[in-house]
Formats: sequence, C-alpha cells, structure tokens
Amino acid sequence: MRIERAFRCFTLCFFILFVAMLILMFVLGSEEPGTLNAKDDEIAQESFSKYESDSSMEPNIGDPIILWWTDGSDQPDEDRICGDVRCFITGNRSYMNNPLTKVFMFYGTTFTYEDLPLPRKPHHEWALLHDESPTNNFLFSFEEVMTLFNHTSTFKRESDYPLVTQFLKSSEWLTSTKHLLDVQEKNRFAEKLKLSPVMFTNSDCSTGSDRDGFVQLLMQHIPVDSYGLCLHNKDLPPNLRDPLENMLHEDFFRLVAKYKFAIAIENALCDDYVTEKFWRPLHVGTIPIVLGSPKIKDLLPSNRSAIIVDDYESVEDIANYIKYLHSHDEEYEKYFEWKKSGISNQYLLKLLKQRDWEFDYYTDDYTGMNFFEGFECFVCKRVHENLKRFKTGQEELKFHARLEHYGCPPPVKVDDKGQRTLESDIFMDMFTKQKYIAKALRYHIDRNLPVDGEQIEKIADEMIEHLRRNKKLI
Repeated sequence: MRIERAFRCFTLCFFILFVAMLILMFVLGSEEPGTLNAKDDEIAQESFSKYESDSSMEPNIGDPIILWWTDGSDQPDEDRICGDVRCFITGNRSYMNNPLTKVFMFYGTTFTYEDLPLPRKPHHEWALLHDESPTNNFLFSFEEVMTLFNHTSTFKRESDYPLVTQFLKSSEWLTSTKHLLDVQEKNRFAEKLKLSPVMFTNSDCSTGSDRDGFVQLLMQHIPVDSYGLCLHNKDLPPNLRDPLENMLHEDFFRLVAKYKFAIAIENALCDDYVTEKFWRPLHVGTIPIVLGSPKIKDLLPSNRSAIIVDDYESVEDIANYIKYLHSHDEEYEKYFEWKKSGISNQYLLKLLKQRDWEFDYYTDDYTGMNFFEGFECFVCKRVHENLKRFKTGQEELKFHARLEHYGCPPPVKVDDKGQRTLESDIFMDMFTKQKYIAKALRYHIDRNLPVDGEQIEKIADEMIEHLRRNKKLI
C-alpha cells in the first residue's frame, strides 16, 4: 500500500510539474517567432479531410492557386491576369489540398485563430490583407502572429504592398476647391446657422484612442458641435442620418465645409492608420484637428494645413490656438494657401504616383484595379518568380512578414490634460488576452498541433493568471 500511495503521489507531482513547465515555456517564449516547423505534416490530417479536393475542377487549372481562406475580396473564382503571369483566385476551400495551391489569403478583420488551414505544409504561404484598425483584431499587434505570414498588405508603409493612402482619391481631389468657402462665408454661416467653431461627427463611442475622452476635454474650453451618436448635441439633416452613407454624401461635404475646424481623431493610434476623417476636411477646406498616426506629418499636403494634437502640451493649449485662428481671419486663411499653390509634400505625391491600384472609396465608377486585386497580383508575381527560380535551379526567395508590417501599440486613455498617459479601462484586458492567445497559438502552429479555440483560450488564461500571481504581467 505504501508503495502504491508513493507511486500515485509521484505520478501526481510529475503531472503538476509537467503542466507548470508547459505554461512556463509559453510565458518565457521558448521559441522566437520565425520560420515554421513543417516536419510533422502527418499530424492532424483529420482537419484536412473537411476540405477534400474537387477533382472535377482540377483539369481546368494549370496556374498557381491563391485561395482566400477568409472573406474580404468579394471576388468570384477567376483567372487573374497580372502582366505576363496568371493565377487562379478562389475562395473555394475544396482546393486546400490541390498541389497547385501556393498561397492562402486572409482578410484581417475576419481572421480567426479557430479556423486556419492547418496543418501547414512546407510549400504553403500565407498572405494578410488588413486595411482596418487593430480595434477589429488585436492579434496582429503581436510578433507571434505577424510572423506567421509571408506576404502583407496593410496601412503601414513597411508592409509589402502598402495602403497608406487608401482613403485618398488623388492629388487633384485633395486640392479641389469645389467645396472651399472663404473665411467670410464661413463666418456668415456660423452666425446664420448658429454653428460652433469646431465640428465632431462620430458614432463609434468606445475606441482604443479614447477619442470621446479627448473631445469631452476640448468641449470644456471651446464650443463643439457633435453630430452622430457620441457626445451628441446637434442633429444632422434628415437626409444625412444614415451613418454609412452620410460620409460620402455631397451634402455632408458641404456641411463640413461650413465649419472652420473638424475633429479628425482615429479610433487607434497606429503609424500610417489614416482614414477619411483626416482627408475629408482637407478636401472641403476645413482645418482638421488631428490625432492618429504618429507619422501624420509625413502625409500633410503642406506644413501649414492641419492642427496636430501632439504638438501641444494640453487640450487647453489646443483650444487657445483654435480660438486665435477663429478670431484672426488672415491667419486662418493661411492654412489653405496650398489649395492654390499645390501639394508641396513630395513624399505624399510619391505615394500616390507609386500605387498601382485605383481608389474606389467615394465612387463606383472606377475602371481600374482595386487594392484587393492589386495585392492578389503582387502575390501572384512573387509565386511565379519562385517557380521560375525553381525551374532554372536558382535559390528561391524567402518572404517573411515582420511585426512592423502591422503591429500597433496598446490602447490608451487620456488624462485630464488630454495626454495619453493612462491604460484603456475598456480595451486593455482584451489586448492582454490577445497577447497570450498569440503566444499559445504560435506554439501550436509551429509544431503543427491541432488548434482548438477553447484550449488556446484556456492556456492564455492560465498564463495570465500565472503572471498575475507572480506580479509579472505586463
């Protein structure tokens, strides 16, 4: 009996020690994110069986296959011609095991770690297109997830196929004077319509940038007309109350043009994440009050065209400068001299000139290639380049994404001066959870282990609890 009890005790201790070591391996990051380990392709073959190849389709395909694993392209199956090469683009998962399938494409917002093309074969490459903010998916803020990909297209200039100017139609659109009002006209509208100096339009009231927190502070120092659901104090005209359509409506452009200033704060503060909130006031002739990309000055049409929040020590200082411009018409109008002289920012002009996709955000009459199609062709050309190298005996090119292809900082909360010195009450727990989900996910994928969503979450929770107990959670 003693021997039996001792054996049971030994077995229990060994099990506890094993679990503790497993958690410790995750926490300490036993492996740096890098090239995938694909030696164990035989593991978890059951996950492949769900997507048996449809042999009836295969004889018609002689080109490399690019498979959209998650939606986002709205593209029917077709042969994509990209210059002198061609690829077959599909969203049909029955092609998962087809030997011609080279790349799996993912749209970031709908990327879920519970649904991945696993186990990953050595010749399978992954491509990420993510044009939206991390609020939609924090996983891409972590190296363990970003380095899973081989090809990237994001709003970051460092990505393989950058979308920095995704919301900017053209340089001509930006310099247009179609909606531009001179300062005397703005003053008359303000008096006639009882308009405040500053306009704010937003219906996403909970953000990782604490946008509403900043605007609330600004309202303590200067009047702000707040349309939309957040901090609402003024109604939009009835024809502009659809939140999806009003931002594109000509009447909305004319409304923004009547204001001297418009708040342009993004829902996340990532390098190069710049939306219509920034470009729209510049287009219509209103000064944007900008908080978003830390690199936003790289995209200004001229040095004097916007008020950058980070240039000021407090919200009160910003309000005082707005008041100064509001009461000094000549100084105010200097912010629109670039509308006549043209864009002086050569970097911005270069970005617009280099992109091979056509802007399609404000119009449906475009005839060119959108950036989804452009990225497909970018990846297709890379695939063909390596096929050519393989046939000629050359070393194939290796493509690896890096954290800076997307990685964004943690969500924040503003202090009583409007500075981002506090952690977000709402989003920080979510951000932390995703951080350790990323670690657990990478551990499984690198070893070609089956990925079970509940198990991954459980491991992440255990890691967080372990670190909290030891006061090491960061």
